[in-house]
Amino acid sequence: MGDSYMQDQAEALAQHLRLTDGKSGYVEATAEGFRVFVRKKWPGKPVLSWDGLPVEWNENVGTHKASGR
Repeated sequence: MGDSYMQDQAEALAQHLRLTDGKSGYVEATAEGFRVFVRKKWPGKPVLSWDGLPVEWNENVGTHKASGR
C-alpha cells in the first residue's frame, strides 16, 4: 500500500463523513490506519474502521486543528 493510496482512502473517508468544508474536521492517514479530527462531538455512531483499517477519533479539537493547518 502506497502513501497515495492511503491519502485517497483518507479523502474518501472525509467525503463519507462530509468533512470537506475545511472547517469542521479532517482525516489524516497514518501507517496504522486513519485519524479523524472533528471540532464538535460527532453526532451518531463514529466509523471505527475504513478499508479494513482502524479509525481513531479525536473530538472537540480546536478550530485550527480541525481545519488541518
